[in-house]
Amino acid sequence: MLRCLFLSFLLLITTPLAAEPSIISAPDAFSASSAGEMILVDIRSPAEWVETGVAEGAIALTMHDPAFPKQISALLNANKDQPVALICATGGRTQYVVSFLAKNGFPDVIDVSEGMFGNARGPGWIARGLPLIAAKEAQAAYRSLLK
Repeated sequence: MLRCLFLSFLLLITTPLAAEPSIISAPDAFSASSAGEMILVDIRSPAEWVETGVAEGAIALTMHDPAFPKQISALLNANKDQPVALICATGGRTQYVVSFLAKNGFPDVIDVSEGMFGNARGPGWIARGLPLIAAKEAQAAYRSLLK
């Protein structure tokens, strides 16, 4: 029994931990996407986009669409040379999606962890007074990235 516990402990301390996902603040995401250095994707629902607008420079691609896995994969594969960051309302959905993507072959997706409305990691895009665009404009941006 003691030997089994020792082996379990040894396995635990020698097993590498998964890398922490990359995170970025809302102002840094705005700067990078405005400079064309990063693709920013708003994964919230269409109703949320209409209610608040979408982060300027972002494309609107809802995770609530059944086609989202195919769409995000196509976007990532078509833009392998450019970083991609995800933003949602408060960072919960992006944390989940970034983790899921990392486990499925896309380890370099970045999490705008404070989201649009903020949380303990930061006040959020809107409270920081960062610019917004209309949802239709952000949805059209997705289509242009795949051409």
